Amino acid sequence: MTKRWLVAAALAMVTSAHAAEGGRFEGKIAVEWLDDPFVPSMRLIESFAYTEAAGKRWSAPRGQLLDGKGLPPLFRTLIGQPFEAGFRKSMVVYDAAVHQMAEPWDAAQRMFYEASLAEGVFPADAKAMYAVLAAQGSRWEVKGSHCFGSCHGSTVPLEWRPVVDEGKVSELVAWVRATDPTIEEIDKRAKTTVKAQGPHIFEQPPCEGMYSGSTRVRNKCIVTNASESSSR
Repeated sequence: MTKRWLVAAALAMVTSAHAAEGGRFEGKIAVEWLDDPFVPSMRLIESFAYTEAAGKRWSAPRGQLLDGKGLPPLFRTLIGQPFEAGFRKSMVVYDAAVHQMAEPWDAAQRMFYEASLAEGVFPADAKAMYAVLAAQGSRWEVKGSHCFGSCHGSTVPLEWRPVVDEGKVSELVAWVRATDPTIEEIDKRAKTTVKAQGPHIFEQPPCEGMYSGSTRVRNKCIVTNASESSSR
């Protein structure tokens, strides 16, 4: 048995162990490219999904648009292109979650980390990818949340991306690869790279007949309209 074979076998065993830590993928990735001169994009022609180890299922249904929307430019610079590497399956499910905005953004990022491990990505690489998303990945408000109603009324979509110090993000990724921190430690340090959390302020729609379902917004609109009526 050669030394090279032993090394290859050991790597295969480690990769299998990493994959076993996560959940499971369902289906196969089948896509069609769309003719878009500005944004390379594709559409799923078969449904795909990932179920976390804890049991939560993330679905990328047939017809889902995929364009790498949730990844900041820094991801491509520090990690690589979406859909072209060993995290393709994880990226499909994460990108679908970003487009759907049906689950909290931080939960989607954690799912991407776990799914990449299940796909066979080494922990150091999975954590590096997660670090970039924790710093500048897309954020959104789930429709129906308290903030969606009390802060934004019926404005959609509620999506933004923090402004970061790119040098600090590069240092963050290098630190992750060198020290193997926990996800909680990555979250904490990622916050130090952020220069501005927003934009998280959106123009409010007119009150007339447009209530978000939030009691606070509805009451404010009623008071405003009543005041205007009494002054006439």
